Amino acid sequence: MIKLIDILKEAMAPKDKMIIMAGGAGSGKSTLINKIKSSTPGFEIINPDKYVEDKDSPIYNNLMQASMQVDDKDVPDALANHKSFIWDTTASNANKLFGGLYRRKEVPGLINQHPDYDVMMIMVYAHPIVSFLRNFKRERKVPKMAVLSTWNSVYGSIDTYKAKLGDNFIMYQAPDEEFAKEISGFNSAVKAGKLYDWFNDLTDQDQDAFKSTLGTKSTEPLSPDEQAKKDKAKEKQSEVYKQQVEQMEREFSNIDNKIKNYVLTEQEIISKVKSFAS
Repeated sequence: MIKLIDILKEAMAPKDKMIIMAGGAGSGKSTLINKIKSSTPGFEIINPDKYVEDKDSPIYNNLMQASMQVDDKDVPDALANHKSFIWDTTASNANKLFGGLYRRKEVPGLINQHPDYDVMMIMVYAHPIVSFLRNFKRERKVPKMAVLSTWNSVYGSIDTYKAKLGDNFIMYQAPDEEFAKEISGFNSAVKAGKLYDWFNDLTDQDQDAFKSTLGTKSTEPLSPDEQAKKDKAKEKQSEVYKQQVEQMEREFSNIDNKIKNYVLTEQEIISKVKSFAS
């Protein structure tokens, strides 16, 4: 028979800690992690970049496979072994964490399965054009459609994460003064309902500068059937890209205003992380 004292002991036992560092590509997650590392001694950092940037890894330069490795193996292993860790992820799908439809099937939610963990999410916010341009200034460049779709998914989930995590959901916005001109142009395009045209004008100025570096590029000539499939896939990608830009145009103003309620300063975040990690 379970004794009340045993239940109380279990309830009062210190919990393991998980910090989810969320945000879109180019938002500045890695920079903030480097600033809070000293506040989280003993925390392992789990990041798909470990595989993407390792030329000896079988999934080198394959962000999708690296993310699946982290989601399906590294994070579950850390949880099973009661490690405290920082998970560098986009957090673009709230169902993965809290339950619901994920990868076309119902899942219980990673956090729901581990009530023995205290969870904090630090969501790093960047204005869409800041995230977009930072991505293409990096050595490793995510495809432009992925940057936009991730931005829409991550920051469109702010209310869900806040409702689930309460005071353990906080946001940070990295300085973006160097992009003042681009931010102004983006905002004007949104108000005019011409964001898709504005993005096309921007990327057409130097198309090579806005190409992804991920994936392998085959130099082998394609058969007519292979070329037709490639052209069809490219056409589909263009359609999805346009849809993502249109979604961003519809929702940007609401999201950009909303984040003002949650953003903390760098020092406030470090203070909260220290308290959470102790």
